[in-house]
Amino acid sequence: MKTENFSSERILDAPLTETVCWCSNVNNAEILEAIEQGARNLDDVRHMTGACTVGKCRELSPRGRCCSKEIKLLIEAEEKQL
Repeated sequence: MKTENFSSERILDAPLTETVCWCSNVNNAEILEAIEQGARNLDDVRHMTGACTVGKCRELSPRGRCCSKEIKLLIEAEEKQL
């Protein structure tokens, strides 16, 4: 079931096991680990985790769209804590 009204900001409070990228099966913990290891933008996270690289988000994600918005929010939130 696709959830068009899915709030991207919800990812900031999601559990570490929450799937962020459904295409590549990458969870919140993996994204945060990449950020801790130096990822500073979406391309860095893509390279380090494989997230946001398969291009089947509309088919696989309950959001019905790409995970890049959630990844960018996680990067921004972590940078504010540094």
